[in-house]
Amino acid sequence: SGARAKIAAWIVGGSPLYTEVIARQGFDAVVVDQQHGTGEVVPLLQAIDAARDAAGNAPLAVVRIEELSDGAIAKALDAGAAALICPMINSVEECEAFVRATKFPPAGHRSYGPHRAALGWEGSRGDWTRASNTCVQSFAMLETRGALEDLDAILSVDGLSGIFVGPNDLGLALGHDPTDSPEGEVLEAVRHALRLAHAHGRQAAIFCADPATARRMADEGFDLVVAGIDLGWAANGAASALAGVRGAS
Repeated sequence: SGARAKIAAWIVGGSPLYTEVIARQGFDAVVVDQQHGTGEVVPLLQAIDAARDAAGNAPLAVVRIEELSDGAIAKALDAGAAALICPMINSVEECEAFVRATKFPPAGHRSYGPHRAALGWEGSRGDWTRASNTCVQSFAMLETRGALEDLDAILSVDGLSGIFVGPNDLGLALGHDPTDSPEGEVLEAVRHALRLAHAHGRQAAIFCADPATARRMADEGFDLVVAGIDLGWAANGAASALAGVRGAS
């Protein structure tokens, strides 16, 4: 049942206030897009953190970094991201580099400097680094033919939390138009990735631009689905309000 899937909001706008409003709606996760988005990561993660409810719960703060680089990874994690999505992972070697950069030695080579991420931690620095190595989640994006062909080996990388399917770029890579609602060959590739991820004991997440597609992918068995994009919700809401007034006049 799709009811078991976690539901995420996708943020491409640069407004911390708007991000906080969305984060307060009850999503399981909020993804800040640094690859195609326009906002700075620190204020947007602060906005998600500000959405904590009376019990101290807040949506999981996720960042899609702009590229595979130690700097981009460190910036997002030091700002307080709980999970990272890395775009354009094409090989085992790239996936290994991604995972190593999210972890402190000896598991990886992340540099210590979590000035915001460690706020409120009352234990030792060593305990914090070990906790971070255990808790930070890493998702490799599946969006190229090379990644699809090498997926079994990518999913075998130690420390990887799961894959995040990008259906638009995956569709392009397979010779089709970009689409948020996969069908045909693209859907079969998506299903193959889902089955393989679960066979490896990894999580499987997917980008969706609308609730209907998100529900369909949840029913397919994905662990996390995106329910839409902030700017799309703003545009749809504004258009609906305008149409409501014009239609009533």
